[in-house]
Amino acid sequence: MNRTIRARTHESAVKRVTRIYAATLADIFAETFQNSRRAGATRVRIAVSGSSGTPDAGEPSFTVTVCDDGAGIADPAVLLSFGENGWDDATVRREDAAGFGFASLARRNCAVSSRPRSPDCQVLPGWRVELEPLHFLGEAEAEVEAHDEAPYPYGTSISFQATECAAAIRNAAENAARHYPLPVVFEDRTDSDATAEELPRRAFLDGAVHAERWRGLVFGVFSSRRTSYREPDLNFFGLTLTVSLPTVETVHGAAWTVLADVDDCPALELVLPARKEAVENAFLEEMREAARLAVYRAMAADPNPRPAFEDWMRAREAGIEMAPPPAVLRPWRPSVAEADFWRDPPTLAPVGAGALVMDCDPEPPEAQALWRAAERDGFAPRLFEADRRLEGYDWYDGLDRAAAVDVLAAAGGEWMDIDDWPLPERARPGAARLPSRPEAIRIELTVRPAAGPSATLDIPADVAFAGEAWSHLDDALPLVATDSAIQPHQLAVLLRTAFFSPSDDVEADSWETQRDRFDEDALHLATRLLLNDDEACRQSIAEAVRRELMWFVPGDRAVDIRIRRPEVTVILGAAAEAAP
Repeated sequence: MNRTIRARTHESAVKRVTRIYAATLADIFAETFQNSRRAGATRVRIAVSGSSGTPDAGEPSFTVTVCDDGAGIADPAVLLSFGENGWDDATVRREDAAGFGFASLARRNCAVSSRPRSPDCQVLPGWRVELEPLHFLGEAEAEVEAHDEAPYPYGTSISFQATECAAAIRNAAENAARHYPLPVVFEDRTDSDATAEELPRRAFLDGAVHAERWRGLVFGVFSSRRTSYREPDLNFFGLTLTVSLPTVETVHGAAWTVLADVDDCPALELVLPARKEAVENAFLEEMREAARLAVYRAMAADPNPRPAFEDWMRAREAGIEMAPPPAVLRPWRPSVAEADFWRDPPTLAPVGAGALVMDCDPEPPEAQALWRAAERDGFAPRLFEADRRLEGYDWYDGLDRAAAVDVLAAAGGEWMDIDDWPLPERARPGAARLPSRPEAIRIELTVRPAAGPSATLDIPADVAFAGEAWSHLDDALPLVATDSAIQPHQLAVLLRTAFFSPSDDVEADSWETQRDRFDEDALHLATRLLLNDDEACRQSIAEAVRRELMWFVPGDRAVDIRIRRPEVTVILGAAAEAAP
């Protein structure tokens, strides 16, 4: 038994080298571009030649050539010596060059031609080698030949086969060149009219409102920049990846984001070989905290930063002073039963004396009843939405809170919780139930002041909803006080906001149809409750005629319809005479 062991690479690992990369165009361009930059190139050229496909095969076949004017490759053996990179010690230290990037071509046939740069500026001989997957797997030796047409006076050219369409090749090249520090020239030789053009580039931190250096990185801070999920936020010399730098959300203001550009950062470790993610280590956590502080410094320079209390305190502990947000909140609005219902949020308003923060979340039926009562009583302007991000600021913590909502109804001079209101019997299966009308209704708000005991605030109401929230209209129990002046159509609107929740099942009717049916049923229920069954029946029949039969009726004639089951009699009136 050996007394010591040492790390080694088993020869079977070479048999799996084609699995190191997916061999996508993105992988190949990213790796070849990085090698060109490290070799000291001043520009990169991409040329695409071949055909867009044959009538028989229908599959495109292109040759893509990536050429640079870098230092070239002195020893071709380094191409197939995985883990050996040939870069100087300074480059390896700065960038953790691993020597695996060329394996991105392992699944494609490729040809490499290079002419190394001479230290004394003499032109050296060039060489060329053709490689197939079996060469990468160590199953055959590749023959290196002298090549007079190698890049002159020095540089490297790599050609490989691509079956992707021409548009996909160009798109991958544009993506790789977008934040690359060197100019990239693209030439489409499959089109006789096409000319070589430099691909567009943009600085990774373009548009930043604040920039600062930190340990070999440059942070750029942005205000209200559009972002997407897992969007790259680190640029490694043109290779972009996601390291989850922080976003600082403000209170009713901009969202601040930060990007990082690598300059000379040896402490940043990327997962090898593809470098598509960063190693989760202590440096990465320090980097995220430093990025957050960079955001705070940018916010401190803004005249109206509106930081959440947590961010305000973290910045202050780091010695960064930010202005706290003003004493404004969004006025409270009741929730509705339709989950996808969109409405613009109310405009921010200053909180004054008597302001009450809704520190509870009543269900839609209860919320709609409270809002109607508060509007009728002139109490609505005092209600504001709670905002947990402001907890800690003195002005916010000093506001009174509405901690609970209770609804009571009176019958026979006795008050009871509406949950205890007697349930009526159904007139017939499937029909909506008509609850008895209470003598009076009131809503009790439990108010918790900043200091002292809780108190109860009574708000007179004329409408409430008993029964379960999120139920069907047939199970809704609208309670309307006997002295209420509410009209059937007004109650129908309240029923819609409190109970209408359309189905998104594939077999369900459209949203418009579901809404129209609900409105008809809600108006029928409201009319029965507030007027009588006959009036509700009349309105329902009239609405059905308008919806289903109106388009049959001639525009210039009156139609009388008489129904006595099972017979229907239709009388067409005379056509109206044209006006002289």
